[in-house]
Amino acid sequence: MDERARRFQLCKPCLDRHGGRPELTLATDQGECFICGGRSGGLGEVSKKTVRALGRFEFRTFSVGVVLPSGIQEREDTLRSELKIRGGETIKSEFAGRLAAAVVKGMRGKKVDRLHPDATVLADIGGGTVSVSSKPLFVYGNYTKPRGVSQRRLFCEVCNGRGCESCVGSGYSASPSVEGLVSKRLGELLGSERFKFTWFGSEDEDSVVFPPGRPVVIEAKSPRTRHPPGELRLKTGIGGITLSRVRAIAKQSEHPAFSFITRAVIGAEEKVTEDDVKRLQKDMKGATVRYRNNKGRLVAKKIYFVKATARGKRITAEIKLDGGLPVKRLVSGEAVSPSFSESVGKPLRCERFDIVRVWTKARR
Repeated sequence: MDERARRFQLCKPCLDRHGGRPELTLATDQGECFICGGRSGGLGEVSKKTVRALGRFEFRTFSVGVVLPSGIQEREDTLRSELKIRGGETIKSEFAGRLAAAVVKGMRGKKVDRLHPDATVLADIGGGTVSVSSKPLFVYGNYTKPRGVSQRRLFCEVCNGRGCESCVGSGYSASPSVEGLVSKRLGELLGSERFKFTWFGSEDEDSVVFPPGRPVVIEAKSPRTRHPPGELRLKTGIGGITLSRVRAIAKQSEHPAFSFITRAVIGAEEKVTEDDVKRLQKDMKGATVRYRNNKGRLVAKKIYFVKATARGKRITAEIKLDGGLPVKRLVSGEAVSPSFSESVGKPLRCERFDIVRVWTKARR
């Protein structure tokens, strides 16, 4: 056993990690270490890169992961198997611990948290590169927008999202949108390149969203800073977008529940009478409307009130309803019942609708 074990010559860190077993031999040259080939003594530059990389991020807690050069892990496994070594620290965990110690020493007040770190470091020991990612930042705010600005970014009309010369490879149209402009500005402020928006309902490009605005939760991926501005004012060329009451929240609202008031302009094929309007207001007050959502599931939503006036072949209605109920389909009756068209007894179409106010019931 001793003769077989003595072929495993190790550098001092690798020897110490395995308990200084008497059957193992200390290599006279670190580069001859059976496990690491001298890597254990060369973490200084990677440590400096780790501290510099983390210095570009705002964080309190962190964790470190390492990528070992090919063969190191396998050679340690071979040694541990042949000598029947169980438990104890591995070279991978030792390297990670040494890099973490360098961060704690070089950056005051930072702590290791392996379960829920603010920032995660991945150090490639062989390549000498270090990358950092940070946990998502969830931002809650209320946006307003003018007519002519879409809520979501629109795909490029030329390539339909594939990326082309017309859209400079982005896949998106240059027309202004809340998502596009807010992403650009928050990206500059937070140091994040990717965002995911959770909308509290949707509206048309022709819809106005009035103050105090419609809520939205924005997930910033791997941000460098974690303090969003309290308000954003963005120019579109046809009016301004405002994101107000902005604040960081603990986590994303997965299924936000809300109600809202919309002001709809409705067209009819024939004249709408005063009796039609009275019947509409009576029928829809407190009504439970059923429809199939975009997943084919039957959904029930409530209409709280309708205040309407008619002039000729046009109705202007202010409606309070549960979020998620499609306003245009509510008016036309397309796979929705009861509907405005049902109540009035005439075909109706929603020409446009604006968002007057939104009330959220989501936990934040």
